[in-house]
Amino acid sequence: MSENTSAEEKHLLAVYGTLKENFPNYFYYLNPLVPIFRGAIQIPYEMYSNGGFPLLFSSEGLKKIYVEIFEVTDRILQKIDRLEGVPHLYSRATIWIDEVSASVFLYVVANREPTGELIEDGIFRRKEND
Repeated sequence: MSENTSAEEKHLLAVYGTLKENFPNYFYYLNPLVPIFRGAIQIPYEMYSNGGFPLLFSSEGLKKIYVEIFEVTDRILQKIDRLEGVPHLYSRATIWIDEVSASVFLYVVANREPTGELIEDGIFRRKEND
């Protein structure tokens, strides 16, 4: 019996770093998918950068974070879980996002104090030499 990939369960995934369109990991994990939403959301996390990639840490109050939301399969999520180092570096949280009226997966850092440089505007940008 052939595998029917169209029967795979679909999930919404919010990305905010190297998985965004035109960033390096997008081409390996999400290409040719197109975001169903792109913009700033208000969530109880704040963004820090370690230089090469961003990290979201729990915050007191809502912070603005720029995300792109993709509809992905279980297979894609499993590959991204490996990329994100689940459960050692990141954990996959589920949050409600009003802008899409749905629960969405989001990779966040759990059980650690924030490290790196705070990105106050919530937008992870590529370095000049990337």
